[in-house]
Amino acid sequence: MLAIYDLSGGKKTNLKFEDIVVSAFEKFPEDFHLRGYPSYPDSGDLVHKPLYDFRKKGYLEANNKVFCFTERGLVFAEQLAGLAKGKTVKSDGRLSRFAETEISRIEKSEGFILYASNRKEKITETDFYGYLSVTPRTPHNDFIGRLETMEGAIKELAEQKNLSGSRKAVIAYDDYLMGRFASVIESFKKLKK
Repeated sequence: MLAIYDLSGGKKTNLKFEDIVVSAFEKFPEDFHLRGYPSYPDSGDLVHKPLYDFRKKGYLEANNKVFCFTERGLVFAEQLAGLAKGKTVKSDGRLSRFAETEISRIEKSEGFILYASNRKEKITETDFYGYLSVTPRTPHNDFIGRLETMEGAIKELAEQKNLSGSRKAVIAYDDYLMGRFASVIESFKKLKK
């Protein structure tokens, strides 16, 4: 993540897999060299697997070996970069940028408006997909990444003090959707990667 953060200049920029491999090797040559050849970068599972694991966690978007931070990933990488420089990461009591963006998006969604106005029987699977910002055709790992992202945003929201109004309702809405559409989530989790 630190190599990607440095390479991207701390922005949501598309980066090729090969550039990430070289950057990781240049930044941490003792960790990312080809076994038995300390002068050459390893482009195998040492770099490949973690990138796709970060995608599943909602930190990176990936398409044809081109990677880009998600908003959540950028916040996480900024925190890592701060820790690497010896800074302590402390919360100022506000939601992170990614969580604020996700929660605000939810509050404006049709499904949430139906839920908040006690018309949850009108909430459809389409509203659930909209909640996650996915479609039924979303690739497995992207779906899992969005699910993780939403779980992270809701967790951050739940940790806030003195929640009231729509913010409190967002947590209840998430709980409702996760229960009602558990079979959709399970079917995505069972798909081959």
